[in-house]
Amino acid sequence: MDINLFSDRLILRNLQTKDWPNFLRLHLDKDINQYIRLIESESDIVAKFEQRKAAWQFESGEWLSLVIEQIDTNEFVGLIGFRCDDAQLNRAEVGYLIAPEKHGFGFATESLRAVTDWGALQFNMHKYIGICDQHNTASRRVLEKVGFILEGTLRHNNCIDQIWSDDCYMGLLTAQRE
Repeated sequence: MDINLFSDRLILRNLQTKDWPNFLRLHLDKDINQYIRLIESESDIVAKFEQRKAAWQFESGEWLSLVIEQIDTNEFVGLIGFRCDDAQLNRAEVGYLIAPEKHGFGFATESLRAVTDWGALQFNMHKYIGICDQHNTASRRVLEKVGFILEGTLRHNNCIDQIWSDDCYMGLLTAQRE
């Protein structure tokens, strides 16, 4: 499925072979990954890249990774993901990785709005889920700006480098998106 989504400042498009250096850079960045996972081996990142670059099917449960670029400069901003969590319930999970030099410009919020709008129109989504570490306040603010609300906290739900952390489960009903 070829995807090109546009917002005021951004284009969101399918991941392509030419995006490998930026994909790798984001997945190796310790600051970006501190709340998500330990840094993976390059071979694991290659496998993830190839899977995310492959043809995507909504019902597969696999992540659709879209590249976020600025329309006016074609500069790489980051990646945003969309994954069908439950096709019968029309529920999807969303996630994003924004390049450090692009933090603070509202790009995560703008791209998340574009993806949730697209999912509502394309797949008649009923609900979106966003999961973030309790200490990742920037990511939580992005979700809240789009209308996600805290639905619960799972204690000691993730362990990175032998440190347990709680995960905030944020939800957005499509009918209530801002």
